[in-house]
Amino acid sequence: MSVLLRVVSQIDMARTDIFKRIKNDKVIESRIQKYRLHYDYLKTCLDFPNDFKVDKSKYTHWKLNLVSKLTFNQWWSKVGSDLFNKEIEQVKEVRTARQSNTSTFIEVPNDTPTEYAIEKIRDILQSKTSTKTNERLRPLELQIYLETFKLRKKKIRMLEVAKMLREKRLNIMKTHKSRALMKDERTIKFLDRQKMDYYVIQRQILRYNLHAKRILQNVCKGIFPGQYTS
Repeated sequence: MSVLLRVVSQIDMARTDIFKRIKNDKVIESRIQKYRLHYDYLKTCLDFPNDFKVDKSKYTHWKLNLVSKLTFNQWWSKVGSDLFNKEIEQVKEVRTARQSNTSTFIEVPNDTPTEYAIEKIRDILQSKTSTKTNERLRPLELQIYLETFKLRKKKIRMLEVAKMLREKRLNIMKTHKSRALMKDERTIKFLDRQKMDYYVIQRQILRYNLHAKRILQNVCKGIFPGQYTS
C-alpha cells in the first residue's frame, strides 16, 4: 500500500534554513540576506540620483519613499516581510492522479524510511525549481563591492579603501567569530598590503568598484544581482 502526497513544486525546501523562513504557514522565498543586500544596493542607487536612474515601475510595492528613509530592519517590518512572503499550500494526502503544472504528485510506500523518503522528495523538488530560484548568491562579495563603491564615492584613495575594507573584515572576524562570512584564514590574507603588490591591490579595488556599478545598474532595472562580471 502507498500514500500519495501532493507537494507544491515551486517552494525550495532546503533543509538548512527553510524553517527559519516559515512563519504562520507563510514562507519567505529567499534568504532574508538576499533582500537585505538588494535593499542596500537600491538605497545606494537612490542616494546617488545623478549616477543611477531607478525604474520605479520595477519597485511598485517597495514604497521607495520609505527605502530612502529607513534602515533595512525598519523597512522589512513595515513592508518587506509582507511583500515577499508566500502562503504555503499544505502537504496532504490526495486520491487523484490528475496532471498539474504547479504541483508534483509523489507516491511513497508506507514502509519507506521517513528520512530516506524526505531526501528523495527533496531531490525531486530541487530538480523542478527554476534557475532563478537556485541562483547562487555571494553575500560577502556583494557587501565588499558596495562598501568599495561608497568609499570611492567619498574620494578615498584606493590603498586607503583597501585598508578600511581589511580592517572591517578583521573586526568582524573578532566580533562574529564562527558566524563571520569570511573565515579566519581568508580574512588574514584579505588585501594584506605586506603580502600583496600595490598594483594587485589597485586592480582588486578597481574590480570591486566596477562590479558594484554594474550591480547598481541592474538594480535600477529591478534585477538583483544580475550579471556583473565580464
